[in-house]
Amino acid sequence: MRVLTTAVIAAAFFVQGCNLINPAETVPTYIRLDSFKVKTNEPSRTGSASSNITSAFVYVDNSFIGAYDVPSTIPLMIKRDAVVTFGAGVNYSGLKSYQYLYPFYYNDTVTVKYAPGKTVNYGAYAKYTEAAQFRWVEDFETGNSLSKLDEISGTDTSLIRITDPAKVYEGGGTGQIILSSTKSTSESINNKDIIVKQGEGFIEVNYKCNVPFEIGLQTTTNGALYYEPIAGAKASENWNKMYIGIQSFLGTYNVTSCRVIIKTKLPDGQTSGYVYLDNIKLITY
Repeated sequence: MRVLTTAVIAAAFFVQGCNLINPAETVPTYIRLDSFKVKTNEPSRTGSASSNITSAFVYVDNSFIGAYDVPSTIPLMIKRDAVVTFGAGVNYSGLKSYQYLYPFYYNDTVTVKYAPGKTVNYGAYAKYTEAAQFRWVEDFETGNSLSKLDEISGTDTSLIRITDPAKVYEGGGTGQIILSSTKSTSESINNKDIIVKQGEGFIEVNYKCNVPFEIGLQTTTNGALYYEPIAGAKASENWNKMYIGIQSFLGTYNVTSCRVIIKTKLPDGQTSGYVYLDNIKLITY
């Protein structure tokens, strides 16, 4: 009897020890992030709500758990109801491998009920921060603030405003560049200096094109004119959106004002081409 009792006690300690070594795993509650879009209640300040949020920086009760593609099903290792926060991640200057927490969007927050093994569907929304300063917005709704950079060259063509509904991205107008064998290049510049501040800065642009194009910045420092290409876009048959980081340029040249230049040319072997642009914004704090 004593032997049996001792064996039972030993077995109990063994089972308890196993539980300490291999504790029961927490069953996650899942949240399915179906989409991440932008909304605005003040389009006169922010311009279009078009967006291209490609990832979500996810926090649970203010603790960062990782960055996830949009859409994704995200496991939440929670043991009670939790506050989940989504920060909007974008391709920095078009680089899919470089996900950047966009500084000019507010985060979205939702309370998720503790439900082990269950999945909650959610569509996140961001909006522009109050601190975001829209230094220049060209949406081609009422005009076109870009003109030909080189008025002398006979091979350069202009960026013009069009209103053809079949070609306009949204609203009533879109910018268009048409290239041909006789007009094979285009260089356009906005017609007024843009007052900026150093620090975080981005250019946003919607585009559709069958030829590559380049966006750069020009500034004057100590009487000298500087131009630097900031980012380029490859051909895209469907409308796309790019977020172009300009922090380095602003800091390198100690910039207080600048202008945006858009360049394109026909690739070798191509006899025609087009670039459509819309909702160009330069944003800083």
